[in-house]
Amino acid sequence: MTVVEYVQQKGLAYRLQSGQVVLRECPFCGDAKSHFYMDQDKGAFFCHKCNEKGNLVTLKRHFGDHDRQAGNRPRKTPQGAVREAFSTKDDTKVTLSPERASRANERLRADPSALAYVTGRGISLKAVDHFKLGLEVDNTGRWLTIPHCADGKLVNIKSRSLPPAKKEFRRVAGCPSILFNQDVLKTEPVLVYLCEGETDAIALWGQGETNVIGVTAGAGSFLPEWIDLLQEVKKIVLCYDPDEPGQKGAREAARRLGYDRCYSLVMPDGLDINEYFRAGNDLGAFYELVKASRRFDVAGIMDFEGGLDQLQKELENPKPAAGIGTGFDDVDRIIKTGMLPGELIVLSAPPKIGKSTFALQIAANKALEGVPSLFYCLEMRPARIIEKIIKCHVRKENIGTGEIAEVRRAFRGKPLYLGYAYQRPTLAGTIETLRTAIRRYGLRLVVFDHLHFLVRTLDNQTQEIGQAVQAFKYLAEEMEIPIILIAQPRKIQAGAVMTAMDLKDSSSIFSDCDHLLILHRARRTSDGKEEVALQTESYDPVTMVRIEASRFNAGGECLLYYHGEYSRFDAMTRGNHEKTGL
Repeated sequence: MTVVEYVQQKGLAYRLQSGQVVLRECPFCGDAKSHFYMDQDKGAFFCHKCNEKGNLVTLKRHFGDHDRQAGNRPRKTPQGAVREAFSTKDDTKVTLSPERASRANERLRADPSALAYVTGRGISLKAVDHFKLGLEVDNTGRWLTIPHCADGKLVNIKSRSLPPAKKEFRRVAGCPSILFNQDVLKTEPVLVYLCEGETDAIALWGQGETNVIGVTAGAGSFLPEWIDLLQEVKKIVLCYDPDEPGQKGAREAARRLGYDRCYSLVMPDGLDINEYFRAGNDLGAFYELVKASRRFDVAGIMDFEGGLDQLQKELENPKPAAGIGTGFDDVDRIIKTGMLPGELIVLSAPPKIGKSTFALQIAANKALEGVPSLFYCLEMRPARIIEKIIKCHVRKENIGTGEIAEVRRAFRGKPLYLGYAYQRPTLAGTIETLRTAIRRYGLRLVVFDHLHFLVRTLDNQTQEIGQAVQAFKYLAEEMEIPIILIAQPRKIQAGAVMTAMDLKDSSSIFSDCDHLLILHRARRTSDGKEEVALQTESYDPVTMVRIEASRFNAGGECLLYYHGEYSRFDAMTRGNHEKTGL
């Protein structure tokens, strides 16, 4: 859940300002002079009145919501399934009476000043009555109300403060977020216009185009259930604002919905849809813009003019490349740019060294940071994976209901997903499952465990492994996310440190990936003469992580400490060195 979605869910009055969500009233000190600022992307907040600070989790705990999460059960897709790692369905429901919208509509129609504001924004009286726009007045001020309906029933109400008050929004707490005017999708239209908000959708509807819907949680949000509603639509024209947040939101929506059916509408003179019609343009002129709309650039492909524009922006405002870190500082210092969108990262090690644990820990840590992450495993069922996550998080070998409850609280609302195959997997089916999951859940990191379990043939093993690696690389490029692919090595000499040439079945694995990470742990030996020499583990816990040199990375090595009893890697510390005698 994004910051804006949570604020709207709580019904808090707010405004957006320079990437900040500004609450009119501080939830902690009650100051009502808009001193509470919250970063829209990262969730960090600070009240300039009481100096209270924290993040989205802190705010949820303050409201008693940290343990609540609305779970959306994903559908099975061919060859595999994906589910949320830790969630329970939130049965909290708020039922709204349709009379509330009707009374508010009558109140608006009877208030000349409020009605003049609405019609002055280019909204016709016909649209006012059709969408039951209304007026509510309370001790916080006067609010224009916009009902949200599904299946003809009122399910939410979004409110906007009326001038002279500052622009703020609120919603009814406990009500779902739906697409505005989504019932139009029940007619299975071939073409739909998707607007950034309700006002733009109403303006377009008022001109006579009824196949129009609007997002209701801000330009940067697109919920998984909305993907399902639009699944059968052949063509989607994205009518987002021409500013940077609007265009960024449009591209994210297109990435999730599929670039092949999404078209970007370029609005002239920096106008949004509502402003465009208020400027005197009609539906015919709008359709000319639609004819000029084009598909979004596919990842990895752009026209020359677009490339020139991008280069110019980079020269004018240079920014260092910043991908997703692994969470291990020593590793991230070697992979300086992080794991960038479109990159394929191959992770390998001999059996029992901990490569699955290493990758799972990265995915879980990223999810805790709010990065939507998927761990897709062909060898372990979700229950076993969850057990490893719990042990790693609580740092205990033996776990019970208390530890499960602790991890449930820590991961509540965090975007961690687990994938598994419920029938014999194929490469094509697996790639399609991953593509569907990336779009539906907005994934930003995928871990796949593992390549050689997926491709197990008696003939043409080398060729098919190469094709599989290319398929994962193309998927990473297409969906603009990094993918960590776990691969097995061939048999190597005992005690030897594997290299890129030791990857099993195909040299193309190393040549096609962007980073190759190799884990190595020395095998322990015991002569049985000294009691302390008898080993409880076959391998030393000190783990060397080797990042092989690549096109954009010089490579290097670092050390981590592996706690086999609870499946966790940690940075090397003085205590670890002393424990191992290093």
